[in-house]
Amino acid sequence: MSRNQVAVVTGVIVRALAKRWADDNGLTRGQSVLLCWAAGALASVAVMHA
Repeated sequence: MSRNQVAVVTGVIVRALAKRWADDNGLTRGQSVLLCWAAGALASVAVMHA
């Protein structure tokens, strides 16, 4: 698996976990979307620079 593929998969997993966390903690839809986007982007960047 290439580093790009790992970054994409990691981003998807982190977004799903962030969505679940946001739903469990009562965040609004906008806050949830922002959290999921940011978490996925940071995770992808972290994998690419590791």
